[in-house]
Amino acid sequence: MLKPMLSATIAALAVLSVGCMSSQTSAPKAKVDKVSASKPKNDYNITVNYELGMHCTGFDFTYCCVLPPYNSVQSQVIKTATGKKKYPELLESDEEDHGILVDGKKRMKLAYGFVNNTYSEGNKLAYWSVPYDVNGDGKYSKDENVANAYWTHLYVYKDLKGTNPTGGSKDSDKKYVGLQIPVPMDNGPAGAAVPSPMKDGFLHYTGEHGTQVYTKSPVLDNVPILLTNPGIWDALGLPLTPFTDRGVAKSPLTLVESDIRPFQENWVALVNEKDGKPVLDSHTGEPVRFVGTNPIDVPACSRCHSNEAANGKKFNLYKQERAFWKGLGASDWIANLKATSVSVLEMHDDKNGTDFLKNYKPNGREVSNRIGRDPVLCQKCHADNVIGVLQSEMHKGKDGKEKPIQPLTQALHFSHLKKAPLPDSHGRAGACQACHPSHRQDGGLDGLLITKDGKNAFADGDNRDAKGCFAGRDVHTNQNKDTDGVETKEHLNAIGNWLQENVTQIGNDKGGKGLWCTNCHSQISRELYQRDNITQAFKQEGVTLRNKSIEAIAKALGMKNVQELADTYLDPKIVLNSKGEADVEKSHVLDFWNPDHMTPDIAVIALKGNGPLVTKDADGDINVSILSANPMTKISKANLPKGATGSTAVPYTAASHGKEYWLSAGEPHCANCHAAPYVEGQGGAAFPINQPGKYSLMRYSKGHAGIACQACHQSIHGLYPVDPGTDSTAYKQAAMYNPDGSHGPIKCAACHEVNDSGVPFLVKEGDDDYLFKGKSIVNDYDAAVSWMHESAPDLGGKIPDEDDD
Repeated sequence: MLKPMLSATIAALAVLSVGCMSSQTSAPKAKVDKVSASKPKNDYNITVNYELGMHCTGFDFTYCCVLPPYNSVQSQVIKTATGKKKYPELLESDEEDHGILVDGKKRMKLAYGFVNNTYSEGNKLAYWSVPYDVNGDGKYSKDENVANAYWTHLYVYKDLKGTNPTGGSKDSDKKYVGLQIPVPMDNGPAGAAVPSPMKDGFLHYTGEHGTQVYTKSPVLDNVPILLTNPGIWDALGLPLTPFTDRGVAKSPLTLVESDIRPFQENWVALVNEKDGKPVLDSHTGEPVRFVGTNPIDVPACSRCHSNEAANGKKFNLYKQERAFWKGLGASDWIANLKATSVSVLEMHDDKNGTDFLKNYKPNGREVSNRIGRDPVLCQKCHADNVIGVLQSEMHKGKDGKEKPIQPLTQALHFSHLKKAPLPDSHGRAGACQACHPSHRQDGGLDGLLITKDGKNAFADGDNRDAKGCFAGRDVHTNQNKDTDGVETKEHLNAIGNWLQENVTQIGNDKGGKGLWCTNCHSQISRELYQRDNITQAFKQEGVTLRNKSIEAIAKALGMKNVQELADTYLDPKIVLNSKGEADVEKSHVLDFWNPDHMTPDIAVIALKGNGPLVTKDADGDINVSILSANPMTKISKANLPKGATGSTAVPYTAASHGKEYWLSAGEPHCANCHAAPYVEGQGGAAFPINQPGKYSLMRYSKGHAGIACQACHQSIHGLYPVDPGTDSTAYKQAAMYNPDGSHGPIKCAACHEVNDSGVPFLVKEGDDDYLFKGKSIVNDYDAAVSWMHESAPDLGGKIPDEDDD
């Protein structure tokens, strides 16, 4: 069903194509109309965005792995308005075939790919080629490799829409990814059900239910994991690497760090269903094709773990491993990466009593399996919500009691920030950008935050002068954001105003440098989230602290004054102790990763006596009874299920050993700093990733007419307008939509015909439906955009009905 769109924005990423297909270059030219800044410049707008904000992964899985390769393509297709009184339309799929896009009688497909990056396994990636005993029978059979081993915690019953014919949770009815559903080479983990190859692929429509798999938590079977929201065209979990085809036409041993290209260029094009020929735009005669950024980078672990910065004098196996690979002709960078893997495993064995290197022979000549065992996959022991592993293995604590191994992200971040915080002269932790993506698209290595001997290059300066996947890239750190984009207001709340005045100083004529990682990834996100009980997110109706004064927020969070709030939550710093490590009590940066932090509630469950009311499935697995996905809901005894004696809200720690990390409850939100209606919608469709009554993650939010927030603003950490020197791909995307060539966010004219103020002609003077705070929006673009955000349907990520639009 086609959805008409009301006024305002639209959009997405993308740009003029590079390296078009041969069939496109010979296409006949159509009549070219004069470009107008008041009319859409395209017949169709295809939004193109990624799904993770700051993804990084290794590419050699022969030793160990922290994160697997996993990049997604997400799109929506808008047929633009063809007159002043015409509505744009959000196009969906054929009801019987979710691979076919329908526009009236036209039937098309959405082809996708990556510019100069058409494959991964081989000289870019060692993943499918690395053996792993997936079923644990002591033998290596077909499809037993790391690529399949990584996803065996995910399962379906019938399809990727969450269909469960029996309604039960019997293990024998489940089809596990990597076991019953092997992952094809160069595909994402959903590739066996819906092909998602690196080359020659087509996007698939997620429909009313989204793309969904299941996983198991400690207290519940069939925990739904919504990989993509309803109403999106997607290709899931692609094994993208940061190496182009031309850049690695050589032995992988000779790769160097400057070969990394972190902002890979993704394209999506409309083609005819029957013959695959490109659909041509009537304005230009060119194929309807758009591009977007898909970020993927390699972490900088080797800058500490291949030298004494991490190993000190105690750990030395890395030296032998490095020497071995150098003897085979490896580049310094590759030899250091190999050495780093051994360093990490040796230190883990020493600290935690594991025996990962029990069979390692540093003087052996083996090249394909140096550690004498299957690779160490961290999530096989550590819970990690980011890939849907909700259960940790158990171990004995110092008190002798069995308890879950701590979440992976907590183990990594807390230990590194404590041991090696690498503060700059302002006390802001540099370890964030040191480990996370920090390479540049031009391959230059100057200006990286961390030096080759593991020090902060900006220790005497400001971390924000580094360039990378966050620093200096998007609207939060782009010093030219007010001269190179749409130049609309920031619309900040009390917290946002404090940060702009005291930290970012962009937008207030002080020549500031923007935010740093720890201004957003702080404990205040959890504190605000816990207190939210919103009924309409965009109007911020219901209960919340987010629209209060900075003094009221400080008081509500138990702070003596605003300065304590700032030091603890808004701009936390590193305080070093006598060892040069972070003082855990005084360095509030660590609060976010501290094992004892306050964890928000996940849901209301039924109680029986002093514990939860539980049932057991056919396999004897325990399942709690969830009464409400909104943890603020008050359940009366009259609504309790049979056998229940009460109800209570429980924290995420009760449901996932991964706690709330990387879920809505544990992540920063636009609503932390921006005033309504410039906020996310509430959750619901993606429970337990998000929840009704609470602000959703931006990547799961929809706004105007059911369009994803990322469509108009791009994905988090790459929000328009970006700095062209850091991310040249995203820089040109918005300009492909905006008729005036501005670099984002996307303007109303991208999809509507607009008046001289940039407001759609559909908006009528004197119509009370088009007022924002009592003021007509007809000739006020900023008010029109505010109206558009506020009037969006707040449906938790679902596809809106026509009446909701």
